[in-house]
Amino acid sequence: MDLEKKIQYLYDRAAIQDTITMYSIGQDTHQGDDRNVLEQWRSVFTPDASVDFTVFGIAQCSYQQLAGHLRGDENQKGKMNEAFSKWQHLLGLPKITIQGDEATSRTDLWASHNGHTIKGMPQYSVYAAGVFHDNLIRTDDGWRIKFRRLEMHFTDTVHTVSADRVL
Repeated sequence: MDLEKKIQYLYDRAAIQDTITMYSIGQDTHQGDDRNVLEQWRSVFTPDASVDFTVFGIAQCSYQQLAGHLRGDENQKGKMNEAFSKWQHLLGLPKITIQGDEATSRTDLWASHNGHTIKGMPQYSVYAAGVFHDNLIRTDDGWRIKFRRLEMHFTDTVHTVSADRVL
């Protein structure tokens, strides 16, 4: 591989990694009732992208529909995240394969979610480990995810124990 191709490969890897990371930034920037996750996700997905989160009971759908499942519709109905007060999504380094204007990636995921608090203490926390499997394409606006599938390894729920109550 000549120097120009090596540089392009490294540039593409960095751009793909930034795209993958922006998904989690979108999730974590908008906590609680802030439903503006699409501000970031528009720079992550192609307009016609689909996501497969069937492991969470969300049938394959558009990323816009996924945002609705997670954050609720304009009437704040149907949101999955209403059970949590705060969350954080951490990603491992992706394994990226680039072939021309298409790429695939596998990225490990660790997510923590705190339940609502009583007297300042979360009543439970949910921890999840999984993998994002992405198909990406190069667009005029940069690398974008065309298809994302979530694979879960495990989910643990930890209940808070206090002096006056065991949950």
